[in-house]
Amino acid sequence: MLQSCFKCVIILVLLLILCFSGCEQKTAGLQEFSGERFIMDTLVHITVFCEDEHQGKKALDEAFTAFERISHLTDRFNYQDKTTPLSGDVIKVNNNAGNSPVRVSDDTLTILKRSNYFSELSGGAFDVTIGPLMDLWGFGSNRHEPEQEEINEALTLVDYEKIKIDYEQGTVFLPKSGMLLDLGGVAKGYATDQAVSALRKLDVNHAIINAGGNVYALGTKPDGALWRVGVQDPRGDGLIAIISVQDAAVVTSGDYQRYFIQGGARYHHILDPATGRSARDAMQVTVVGDSAMDADILSTTLFVLGSEKGFDMVTRLENTEVVFVRPDKQILYSDTLSKNLTFTGDGGYQLDAK
Repeated sequence: MLQSCFKCVIILVLLLILCFSGCEQKTAGLQEFSGERFIMDTLVHITVFCEDEHQGKKALDEAFTAFERISHLTDRFNYQDKTTPLSGDVIKVNNNAGNSPVRVSDDTLTILKRSNYFSELSGGAFDVTIGPLMDLWGFGSNRHEPEQEEINEALTLVDYEKIKIDYEQGTVFLPKSGMLLDLGGVAKGYATDQAVSALRKLDVNHAIINAGGNVYALGTKPDGALWRVGVQDPRGDGLIAIISVQDAAVVTSGDYQRYFIQGGARYHHILDPATGRSARDAMQVTVVGDSAMDADILSTTLFVLGSEKGFDMVTRLENTEVVFVRPDKQILYSDTLSKNLTFTGDGGYQLDAK
C-alpha cells in the first residue's frame, strides 16, 4: 500500500513539473495563483493565471468548491464530511438498497446517465454497481484475494441495468439489498469538468487542474504554448511519453495505482464486472478528450475491454484518443494523437500506432 501511494506522489510531481516548465514568460498582466487540497481521497492541485489577486483567489475558491460539492455527493464512505453523516447521495442510495427510491441531485443524475451510456456502449465493461466487488477485494481496506464462491456471490449484486432511475422524480433505486453504487470511476472526472466550468464563468482562460492523475488543461499556457502532460511508466518511476494539449482532459488508469501483491501475483482495483477479477489486458490506459468525465469513464472502460475491443470502441467516439500500455510492454496509440505525442524511448517499450 505504501508503495502504491508513493508512486502516486511521483506521478503527481512529474505531471506538475511538465505542466509548469516553460511558464516563466507570462502574458503581460497575468499573475499565477496556485492551491492544493486533499479531496476525493487524492491531492487536487489547481493553478490559474488571472489579472489580479481578487480574481485569482476567487477562481481557486470556486474550483475547489466544485470538487468538494461533488465529493460530498458521490463519496460512499463519507470520508470528507464527518459533521453531516449519511447525507451524500451515494450513501443514501446505498443505505436504501432494496428498500425505497432516494431523491438525488441533478449532478448525480447526470453522472449516472452518462455512466449508463458508456455501460451500454461497452457491453457492461463499465458498471457503477461494482461496489460489492470492490469491498470484497478490500480496496477500501484489508486488501486480499477472495474465494471464487465469494466472487460469484458478489457478482449477483453487480448489474448497472438493475438501477432504477426516475429522471422526472429525480430518484434512484437499487432494487436488491446489498447492491452498492461506486462512482469512483467517474466522480473525479465530473468534478474536474465542474471546476473547469466555474473557471470559465470567471473568465479564466489559462489554467491546469490535476486531480490525482485526472488532468485538465484549460486553454494554453500564458505564453501560448501547449500544456505538456507526462505519461507515467507503469513499471518505473520515469515517463514513457509526453502529451501536448489545450482545452482537453488527459486521464490515466493503471494497475499500479491501487494494488497489492499476493502469491507473486498483482491484483489491482480495475475490476472486470464480468469476472469479478482484475482486468489483465493492460497495464495502463491514458485517454485524451474534451470531457474529463468521459475520459475518466473511458480510461476504466478501455482498460477492462483491452486494446483490441478498446480501439474498436474509440473509433466510434468523437474527439477521443487513447494510449494503451500492454503487459508485453507494447504501446498502442491513436494515430491522430501522433502530432501531440512524444515518446521518451525509456523503459524498453515497443510502439504501434492505430
